[in-house]
Amino acid sequence: IKKIRLGAFAGLILVVSDAEDRERQIREKVSFIHAGADEYLAYPQTQEEILVSIEALVRRCEKKGFFSVKVGGSSISIIPQKREVLLEGKTIAFTKLEFKILKYLILHQVVPHKELYEAVWGKEYLKDDENIMAHIHRIRKKMGDDLGKPKYIQNIYGIGYLMEGE
Repeated sequence: IKKIRLGAFAGLILVVSDAEDRERQIREKVSFIHAGADEYLAYPQTQEEILVSIEALVRRCEKKGFFSVKVGGSSISIIPQKREVLLEGKTIAFTKLEFKILKYLILHQVVPHKELYEAVWGKEYLKDDENIMAHIHRIRKKMGDDLGKPKYIQNIYGIGYLMEGE
C-alpha cells in the first residue's frame, strides 16, 4: 500500500480480509490503515456491506474532487463538481443526464433499467427503455466505443447494464 501511495496513486484502497480470528483482524486493520488504506473490512461481510463501504469511500473521494476507475482497459476519471469526464486524460463533454447515467453505472454493479431510470431521472419508472438506450448509445459514441461490441458499458440481456472495471 505504501508503494502504491508513493506512486502518486490518488484512488481508493479497500482491503477486505478473510481472517476469522479477531486478534488477527485488529492487527491487520491497524497495519493496513497506517500503511495508507482508506478502509478495512473484516470477515465476514455481505456483498451489500462491501458495496455501501465502497459508496462511502467514493463520497469521500468526491469531496477531494475526483475519482478514477479502469474500465475496458481504459482509465476514466470523474470530477463531479465540474461534471467532467476524462477518458485516458482526454475530456469528454456529457450532458447532465449522460453524466449522471455514467456515474451511476460506475458506482453500481449490474443496473436494471428500472433502477437506473429512477436513480437518474428521479421519477417512477414507466417502461422507458428506449430513452435509456438512446442515452447509453450517445455515451458509448462519445467515449469512442465500438457500438457493435462495446467494451465500457455492457448490455445484460433482460436485466440492464453493467460497467465492468476496477
